[in-house]
Formats: sequence, C-alpha cells, structure tokens
Amino acid sequence: MIRALLVALLLMSSLSFLGAADFNWGIKYGIGLSSIHGANSDYETSFDIQEHAASVSDYGNIQVHSSDKDYGLSQNAGLYASTRLFHKTSSIRMGTEVVWHRYVFNQHFDDSVPNTSNPILAAAFGDTLGGRIETTVDYITVPLLISFNQVLPEEQEQQQYQGAFIYAGPSFSYLIYQSLQSYGGFNSLEESMDDLTNVISNPDPSVSYSYTRKENGCDKLKDFKTDLVFGTGFALKDLFGFGLGTDEFVFDLRFTIGLDNLGDSGWRNAFNLRSILLSAGCRL
Repeated sequence: MIRALLVALLLMSSLSFLGAADFNWGIKYGIGLSSIHGANSDYETSFDIQEHAASVSDYGNIQVHSSDKDYGLSQNAGLYASTRLFHKTSSIRMGTEVVWHRYVFNQHFDDSVPNTSNPILAAAFGDTLGGRIETTVDYITVPLLISFNQVLPEEQEQQQYQGAFIYAGPSFSYLIYQSLQSYGGFNSLEESMDDLTNVISNPDPSVSYSYTRKENGCDKLKDFKTDLVFGTGFALKDLFGFGLGTDEFVFDLRFTIGLDNLGDSGWRNAFNLRSILLSAGCRL
C-alpha cells in the first residue's frame, strides 16, 4: 500500500513538473452506498460466562446471530490525475487517485433470540433482541486505472460536452479507522453482560460473574485490502460560463468490489466490502 501511494504521488508530481501536454488533475468527491458480502457477512458472536465462587468455573455460553444486513452511506474524497497512455492515441488514458474512502454497513438483529443451553441464562436472556450493529470503516485508497475515452470530432472539442469514458483497474487500500456502534436490543444485551452479577439471580452474595466475548471478523479488519474498480462517466467544460480556471468537471458512476477476506480475528473472516459511488470532480 505504501508503495502504491508513493507511486501515485510520484506519478502526479512528476507529470505536473514535466508539464505533460495532456496531463489532467483535480479534486473529487463521491457519495453512494456500501455493503458487506461473503460467507461470513452476517454477524455472529458468543459470550462465555464464568462463575466466580471459591474457584472460577465455566457457567455457560450465549450465542447471538444477526438476522439480516443492510446498506450504509459510502463516501470518498481526494485527488485524481490522468494522462495519455500512448503518445499517438488520445482515447486510452492512465489514471490514479489518492482518496479517503468510507464504508458503512449495518447488521440487524430483528427478532433474534440468544441461544444457550443453560436454563438460568435462557430465562435471563430469553427475550428477542431487535437492534443493529453499524460498522464504519475508513481507508486511504489508491486505484490505478486504465480508461477508454470517446474521441470527439474537432468541432465538438470546443463544445460543452467533452465525451464519455469507461475505466477499470485494481485499487489498494490501507485501513485508517474502524468503529462499531450497537443500537437497540443488541446494545441492551451488551449492557446486561457488563452487569451479569445483578442480571443472574443468585442468593449467595459471594458469587459473581464475568464474561469473555469471542471476537468476530467484523470486529477487527486487516490493515490492507485489494479491490477491483470499474465505472463510467462523462466530462463537461464551461459548465458555469464564468471563464475562470478550467471550468471543467468530470462525473462518473463507480463500482468497487473487494477481492480479499477482510476479517482478522481468526473466526468468521470470509467477507468483503463493496460500494457504488456517484462522483463529481473538478479539474484544477
């Protein structure tokens, strides 16, 4: 990832410094939807409960499984750059970006029932959960893209519409932030686990309870991931007619499909992330 980032920055700066005749660069922002996919895209976790009396012993286990998953808001923002790949061919371009990319996805617990073989735990935690877990993941992303651009006739080059394009390529990302926020019934379950001694009825005041939670793959993601990126778009110039700067904008619809299993917990790691983004870029 560090190498890809350095290559992208070096490509941008060197082309600009050398004054490449067909070098474009600018800023961009995209917004859309993201989701989780794969064999372990649901959320399952277990709480192993210990009883503390004269000695510590296993008291039981509670397993919880999500019932559904849902989309969340995805965004990206950063710099883009591209140049003609072949000197005599204007329709094929090479591009790169350095962007912040946020994924958000939700895992729901509608009518989910905690599973346990201990009758006392079943009585204490027998209610259906409801609620959800919302996961937010931020990456620094560097895609390396090849685009195929519409070649305009000479008289069209001075018009507002500057042609359409399609593109594809790999993308390399480094994880910079991750958070999980629980809501509703699942949050109440977590609070009850933190207060086990009062939740489990035991007349002996010398007995207390604690728990350990089995880490799901969604709780901890790998630092690096690789994606396949492809999309389509078009360019416009003189959009506002102010005559200031380049007044050139690029709009595109992008799909990002994860190629790696992202979990890093040792359990239920087989999942990846996907997103669809509608982006606008301003050439500088």
